[in-house]
Amino acid sequence: MSVAPALELPLAGALVPPYASWGRRVVAALLDGAVLTGATWLVLGSGSEAPSLTPVPPGLPVAEGVSWVSSPILVALVVVLLALQGYTGATPGKRVVGIAVVRASTGRPVGLVTSALRVVAHLLDAILLIGYLRPLWDAKCRTFADSMVGTLVLQTRDAPLHPWFARLARPTRAGSALATAGSVAVCALGVGFSTTTTSTGWMGTALVPCSAQTGLDVATATASRDGSWSQERRLWVTRPAAQQDEAQLSITWHWEGPAGDVAAPTVIRTDLLDASGVVVTTANQEVGQWPSADGPVRLGPATYSTSDLAHAGQGWTVRSAVDVGGRTVASCTVRAEDWSATS
Repeated sequence: MSVAPALELPLAGALVPPYASWGRRVVAALLDGAVLTGATWLVLGSGSEAPSLTPVPPGLPVAEGVSWVSSPILVALVVVLLALQGYTGATPGKRVVGIAVVRASTGRPVGLVTSALRVVAHLLDAILLIGYLRPLWDAKCRTFADSMVGTLVLQTRDAPLHPWFARLARPTRAGSALATAGSVAVCALGVGFSTTTTSTGWMGTALVPCSAQTGLDVATATASRDGSWSQERRLWVTRPAAQQDEAQLSITWHWEGPAGDVAAPTVIRTDLLDASGVVVTTANQEVGQWPSADGPVRLGPATYSTSDLAHAGQGWTVRSAVDVGGRTVASCTVRAEDWSATS
């Protein structure tokens, strides 16, 4: 007759803590996720991809911003959390809810390597979420990752120290309370920096000098730098929002006199030229027959974004001309240095 192996506790006569409930594990994962998400916002800003100790199912949408692996700070934070779980049994989230990850054969924390392997093994749990739900019916409340690397999750804040540190220190109630208080503070900040958001934004327009050459007294052009800016505030920290609208150069033609003063058909040609005078791109606005009106006439602006201007290189110019019947009757030129002076 075979006997199932019992959990070998490091302290003789100690009672085995109960297995952690599924609800506690979920709350712990959410708290750890908040810590990592809040840290990512602080380091990389909004819209960036945050690390996770519980991988999501394949196919779910992920952030399209900067990846967390590009930040040494976030990589170090992940290593710290894995080390806390590996050598104390608990991340901040697990510490708050009172659970710990231990090796099934010894009841002690598993070490950094196994802690990291357990996160990798969670990729199997993420498939259709079956592994994450498995603790609901497994006798030892294990995920597939727990079974693969030989770990258990127990309901305790006082897991024995990892063998490397057991000889150097002895757990105390004061130390345990201090660790729990610190974890509560870390998780509270994580929740605040990952969920509390106040957004503000504004739009601005600055006039850009336009060197006019006009033979039509009633036709004038206005050049402007139009842009918008938005930011978000979480707790006491303010950062730019994930997406900012590009500034753009707008040139708008208008006639102060009656529309009949300008013959038809009329075409407004706005060219973006590089430093050598070569046309990079052109925007044409064909007016056609002017409406019968006695008051001023204003045409919608021709616009070039900051990216368009950068594509033309340094020393670009934008020239907008009014052509009536194939003859230029008025023009306006904006130079790169004038544009830069308004930024």
